[in-house]
Amino acid sequence: MEKGAIREGGKVSTLVFAAALLLLALGVTAGSMYLAKNSADMGEGIKEYLSRFFTSFSENRNNAAVFKNSLASNLMCAGMIFVMGFFRFGCLGTGALLLRKGFVMGFTAASFFKFYGAQGVLIMLSTMPTALITLPTLIMFSAVSLRFSLNSNKKQKKLIFSYIFFLILTISIFCAASLAEGYLTTTFMTLTIPK
Repeated sequence: MEKGAIREGGKVSTLVFAAALLLLALGVTAGSMYLAKNSADMGEGIKEYLSRFFTSFSENRNNAAVFKNSLASNLMCAGMIFVMGFFRFGCLGTGALLLRKGFVMGFTAASFFKFYGAQGVLIMLSTMPTALITLPTLIMFSAVSLRFSLNSNKKQKKLIFSYIFFLILTISIFCAASLAEGYLTTTFMTLTIPK
């Protein structure tokens, strides 16, 4: 009986993790397709914005400010996902956050590639140290939140403590990711952005 329950719990966890991953991937696809569909109307505006961003970044690079902004954004995201777990329909909010995050990533990556070609790919590769830390953590914590929101016994202290432990672990990893973004990504981007 107990082994069957553990096996069933493992299947549910795998399905929830797959659902979180799928939502992020759908967001990335939607963001890329949105740019492709609307690039004729928005192209010049996006290219001008990116050009201003690169100029400002080159002239006024501030690693500490990038770190603080990244940390604030990551903590806000983790906090929202954590809170969603306490509501039965919080899974919809978590799903929407994953879709939005994926959309922004897809739109940004497609913009760099469309307007800067191979150099745009290098710019995106410069963000990999942060992405390799942030994305798996985001997907894992979202899956934990989705599972928690769907759990009918979420008032049990043991479950709440486990959920809080996952939040603390996620925040710790996000702090490391923000440090990587503030000091590694900015250094790599300086080497790859258009002059």
